[in-house]
Order: sequence, then C-alpha cells, then structure tokens
Amino acid sequence: MRGRRRMRNSNGETQTQPADQKTVRRHNLGLVLNNIAKGGRRSRARISDETGLNPSTVSSLIADLIERGLLLDVGAEQYGSVGRPGRALELNPDGGAALGIEISDDGIGVLALDLAGTPRYRTYFSQSNKGLRPEDVMRQLAEMTREALTYFKGKNLKTACTMALPGLIGASGELLEAPNIEWHQVPILDLWREFSGPLPLATENEARLAAYAEMTSGIARDLRTFFYVSGGTGLGGGIVLDRKIFRGAHGFAGEFGHITIERNGPSSEWGARGTVQTLAGERALAELAQPAPQDRSDRSDPDWIGRQIAARAAKGDRPALEALQQVGHALGVGIAVVSNLFDMEAIVLGGYLTHLGEWLRGPIEQELLAGVISQRWAHSLVLFSTMGREAAVQGAATWSLNAILDRAGHEDFAEMW
Repeated sequence: MRGRRRMRNSNGETQTQPADQKTVRRHNLGLVLNNIAKGGRRSRARISDETGLNPSTVSSLIADLIERGLLLDVGAEQYGSVGRPGRALELNPDGGAALGIEISDDGIGVLALDLAGTPRYRTYFSQSNKGLRPEDVMRQLAEMTREALTYFKGKNLKTACTMALPGLIGASGELLEAPNIEWHQVPILDLWREFSGPLPLATENEARLAAYAEMTSGIARDLRTFFYVSGGTGLGGGIVLDRKIFRGAHGFAGEFGHITIERNGPSSEWGARGTVQTLAGERALAELAQPAPQDRSDRSDPDWIGRQIAARAAKGDRPALEALQQVGHALGVGIAVVSNLFDMEAIVLGGYLTHLGEWLRGPIEQELLAGVISQRWAHSLVLFSTMGREAAVQGAATWSLNAILDRAGHEDFAEMW
C-alpha cells in the first residue's frame, strides 16, 4: 500500500496526496534507524514486529543502511530461549557526526556526538563576544569544528551541525538581533559557508535548544508542558507545549528576559527599564553580590559565576545571600507572568541558575504563590537543571543527531538540512 503525504495548496489548505515509492522508502529508512537508535541492539524480526514493516522490506532497508555505513551487523545472537539465533544489528557509531555549536554572550563551544550519541569532542572557550566581529567568531568556530571532525573515521560520514545563537533568528537563519553582544542582522549561514564549506548548518535560539536538551535527556524528559529559563548574561526562555517547542507566529517567542517587572527599575542596554534580565541576569547578580566574582583561570568552565556565588552562599556570606534573595524574587515575578499565561507543569531553571537552587527556590515560590491565580489548585514545580550552561550546546548536538537519523535515507542529505 502506498503511503500518503500532507501538502499545502495555493490557498494554504492542507491536503493529503499519495506519496511516491522513493518518499515512502526514505521514511521507512528513518523508521528502522530510529527504532534501533531508541531501543538498542535489535534482530530483523524484532524490528519488523516493532515497526509494522514486513520482514522482506526490513531486510532490504537494513541492507541499504549497512551499505550507507549507518548500521553494523554484529553477528548471531540468541533472542529468547528457542529457535535459531538471529542476526543482531546496531548503530555504527562512525556512521555520523552530530555537531552542536554555540555562540553565547560570553563564550563559544562545540560538542560532537557520534551516531550512538557518545561525545567524541567537547570544547568551550570563554570570551566576551560583545563587540567582536561576527566574521572572526565564525572563523574560530569553523576551526573548532574541523578539529572535532578529526575524531571521526567513518568513510561515508553523515554530518549535521546545529548552531545555538543568543538572539532573534529570521526565517532564513539570519541572526536579526543579539543585543547582549551587539550583533545586528548577521548573515550566519553565509559566513558559515565562507569558513566551513559544504557542512550543513541549522540555526536556532540557544534557550530553545537548551529546552530541547532538557526535554530529550534532562530533568524535563517526563514532562509535556514546561518553561525553561536560560540563565546567563541574558535570560532567555524556551516554551514547550505538549512536547513541542513553541516558536510563535514569527519565531520570536520566549524572550523571558525582556519582560518588564519594575517600571522604574534600572535601564537596559537596549532602552527598556526594569526587565527581568536587568534585575536577575548573571551580571545583576554579580554586581549585587559585592565583591563581584573574580575572573577564573580555567576558561573551559561556563558556569564559573554560579559556582562562585554558591560557594560564598554556602559559607554564609551575607552579600551573596542578600543578592540571591533579591534575584530570586525578581525571577519569581517574571515566572509568575509566564505561569499565568501558559499554565505550565513546571519551570526549569538552567544556566548559571543551576547551582543556586538551594537559595533561589524559596523566593521564587513565594512570588508564584502571590502572583499566580491558579497556584492554590495547580502547583507548578520549580526544577533546577543538572546540565548548567552546557544545555544549549547539548540540545544543538542532539538536534543534529536526530536530523541524521530522520534524514539518512536522503541521498541529497546536505540539501535537506
């Protein structure tokens, strides 16, 4: 039976049309590959049972995936107590390189996963990207990416890259506005092609990718609806509704840090006053917790401010404790706005906030109780990530990995990205 695919006509209405055999086969290749990726080593018979595909189709698809270098036949293995051993299949780790690339306000990083999801390469370099030329930063990332790919030896390597960016991203991948680093209308994809050649690249907001990481492998993996707060120089937000990332009508949803909560509060660099970011961002905490945290010698730790403030608070340092109370209440007011709008199961706080849950939870929950009308009947959980500032690059790498698994059946893989 031929499959069907959904199409939009000239009026924007969705129609269902028959899919050709090539489209159906591509879909089925992804189905088989994802079955093994999620379930581990499998026999052909088990794949057939779990996917609903007939055994001859499964055998043909597996032969194709082995030829493409994506699967390995690891030999006979007994499944159950009776019958002949089956041929076991597993992902070929060297069949794909899934790269997550990040530009944050205060650093750049690259994480590379193999097809089995195992990290092959991870690096982070702390630097203030404010005022740096985008060309220079993209050149740095291209060099780091080339180094990451030296850790892969596959002959037919499927490679995908996803870049986490700290701002508003246009439909064509352009970084429209990143106020914390003063980048405006940067043609990210054009610069990537200039420095990285044909490597396929997708771009996404860093907070949304961090939320994706939490949803797929983090503290929110059992939740359907939650709001993620990305704690850094800026305070980004990722909205997850029914296990889907919500981007809004124009792709700009989730700018949590720009919510105004105190009209007469301090002015931001872009002109707004009393925003959550100006009152509770990483820079605000550092200024409140005088003396400010000292710069570190280890430039591979993106969470250094959170760790230093936590260490001081644990010792009873009064300025640090008072700063955390003030920041916690500001966060709580902003989170209450989001909770009233979206009725979330939970709020997940990440980034530098990861290390400060012991001191932030109380004031945040006080503001939720005071400001969320439904809080008496539907209590939203306040959760703290365990990923720290690595969540965005982890989400980017996982996004790339899932793209490889879903699209590996396309001969024109790079063009499909």
